Amino acid sequence: MENVYDIRKDKQLQFILSTEHSSSDINNEKLCTVAIVVNLYYTEKVKYYSTYLNKLPEGIPLYVFSSREDTLLEIKKYLLHKNTIYLEKENRGRDLSAFLVAFHPYLNQYNTICFIHDKKEHTPWVKQDVDKWNENLWGNMLASAPYIYNVLNLFESQPTLGILFPPEPIGKYRSAWFRASWMENFDNCMKLAQRMELSADISMDKPPIALGSVFWSRKEVLEKLFHLNWRYEDFPDEPMPDDSTISHAVERIFGYIAQDAGYEAGTVMTEQYASWLLLFIQDYFRQMFSELSNRMGIDNLRQFDVLSVQKKRIIKYIKAHDTVFLYGTGKFGKVLLRLLREEKLEPAGFLVTKRMEGQDVIDDLKVYEITAPDLKKNGTGIILTVFYPLQKEMIRELKRQDICDYMILFHQ
Repeated sequence: MENVYDIRKDKQLQFILSTEHSSSDINNEKLCTVAIVVNLYYTEKVKYYSTYLNKLPEGIPLYVFSSREDTLLEIKKYLLHKNTIYLEKENRGRDLSAFLVAFHPYLNQYNTICFIHDKKEHTPWVKQDVDKWNENLWGNMLASAPYIYNVLNLFESQPTLGILFPPEPIGKYRSAWFRASWMENFDNCMKLAQRMELSADISMDKPPIALGSVFWSRKEVLEKLFHLNWRYEDFPDEPMPDDSTISHAVERIFGYIAQDAGYEAGTVMTEQYASWLLLFIQDYFRQMFSELSNRMGIDNLRQFDVLSVQKKRIIKYIKAHDTVFLYGTGKFGKVLLRLLREEKLEPAGFLVTKRMEGQDVIDDLKVYEITAPDLKKNGTGIILTVFYPLQKEMIRELKRQDICDYMILFHQ
């Protein structure tokens, strides 16, 4: 069974939709089977969220939950959507209890559900990131009426698609794009999956594509989760810990419950957000690779792959030999030497096909010609540090010297 992270990548389940144009002809009867479910807590932010909620098609029922009476009163001042139900909930479980407990009695009335909640920074230096995260969540779920029609049409046209998330958050302090994102929640997510008897590939090495409880989903995807009959008491009381709770497990489980239900999980975003995201990542990678080049000599993804993804293979080869030489004294041979020294591994020397005058020592490592007699001893290994086609000539030279024990870093 393939992991949902890889399925999304392989099948390109990342959708970019227009916020201004839609070819959908969804009628009011169909809209009545769709529900928008919102949990709000921060009274001072409701005016901002109302700008999105006022764009909803009138035919879609809107459920607004809050554990604060003042927040419900405040949102009523700005919300113009006529088909709205306001409901107060207990102050426990935050957004997830609003969905899994308070909304549960209404679930079976709908075929497609969008759930979304508010978010606020708790430290001033992350405000810019959180503001962009809010734009990510609300803009990529509820940008406009045409956009919502396009989302619904996507479900209509792709029957295997079960749930859509906003893109993983990214920013100066947000690293979800560059790490597994499990934090300390892999074990509690696995326990939750076992409770639901999920058939899904949940791997520590693959990041969850859901990092929160914001999504568009078919009702069938959510059935196993709701069958646990959640209560407010199932969630930690306030103040809720920052990590490792049942809530953090639920936030990461949605992609896997879709897989268990026989559906695929994808990501959806507006054209505007996709443009910003692409430019942000381009600049982010430019800065990172500039630093990698200065520090380690890594200039491209292929070099990065060899030094990071294949690092274990390199070290395993070295530890399996008594003596190892690096064949090639170019830039990447020096980069590899630096990496090995950081791992407290010292090669026996550099190898060259023919040594140039004055080329006796490089970076405090002795340089030998390929004809050196010790290279044929048992327990001696050689790592080719050059790219194709230079390695082709090196391999021919190794064969001429009757040397068979070598490792190629950069395969064609």
